[in-house]
Amino acid sequence: MDSEIKKHSIADRIVYVFVCFYHMLSMMFPLKLWIIMGKYLGSFLFYINPHHRKIALINLRFAFGDEKTDKEIYTIAHDHFRQLGMNGHEWIRLKGLTPGRLNKVLEFVQVEGEEHIIAARKKNRSVVLLGSHFGNWEYCHLYYAGKINRLNFIVRKLDNPLLEQERSYYNEKYNVNILYKENGLRPAVKNLKKGEDLVIFADRKAGIREGIPALFFGKKTSTIPLIAALVKKYKFPIVPMFITRCDDLVHHRIIFYPEINTDNVSDEDFIDTVTQLQNDAIEKAIRQFPDHWLWIHRKWKCYHSDIYK
Repeated sequence: MDSEIKKHSIADRIVYVFVCFYHMLSMMFPLKLWIIMGKYLGSFLFYINPHHRKIALINLRFAFGDEKTDKEIYTIAHDHFRQLGMNGHEWIRLKGLTPGRLNKVLEFVQVEGEEHIIAARKKNRSVVLLGSHFGNWEYCHLYYAGKINRLNFIVRKLDNPLLEQERSYYNEKYNVNILYKENGLRPAVKNLKKGEDLVIFADRKAGIREGIPALFFGKKTSTIPLIAALVKKYKFPIVPMFITRCDDLVHHRIIFYPEINTDNVSDEDFIDTVTQLQNDAIEKAIRQFPDHWLWIHRKWKCYHSDIYK
């Protein structure tokens, strides 16, 4: 793993030292107070970061159109930054994670729709989980790997290699196998065949060459068809999995939605149809919890670049 991570710069070291200091600071506060501090940090970032605030507001208006008022759009964007602040504060406390601290983290995670993952695992010992940049996915993956089955996760490397090493360390120590998108598909398939599971974030923006056209909130976007291609070839069940924050801010709820039914999809239309079904599943979760999804990337840039100008 270390050989795959680039050498770090002085700037990377400075950022890493700050993260270490911030982690030590985080452990001085009760968890709920620390999360509340993260919430207000998110509010602060919302007001001082006009670039990402603008992207979030553009995306929300484009997605929801006339379904929501300007005030509702603004509130969702603000709440989204608060979610990011709380997630960040929780992530900081995962540094140097010990088994005892992990058990305390998992005590704050509840599960809804567990019957859907159980049913899928009865059909096949390996499952492809449809995930997205939604809620505190680090908690979600640690819970799944600790309570249900070993999990593989194909990711993009963090820009800071020292932080990437930190993420890889605590994930792999606790049964989440980090694979990189440049060369992670082959080992992911190998591990699926061994009975491990794979989570894929199918919501990131894609260029025309790497994605196929599909609708998302009724708008054309380029979508990576990796899940559909895997399922077509290997017949793994697809189970959507999302995590939401409870009203008390401290607890989280993992929600398993029913398996995406591909039984009646023709081979000719399989990739297009299943890719659309995955987008529909992600959209359904976002409509239920709109502040939980990552609105600050240019999701529709490929076919609607004009909205970001």
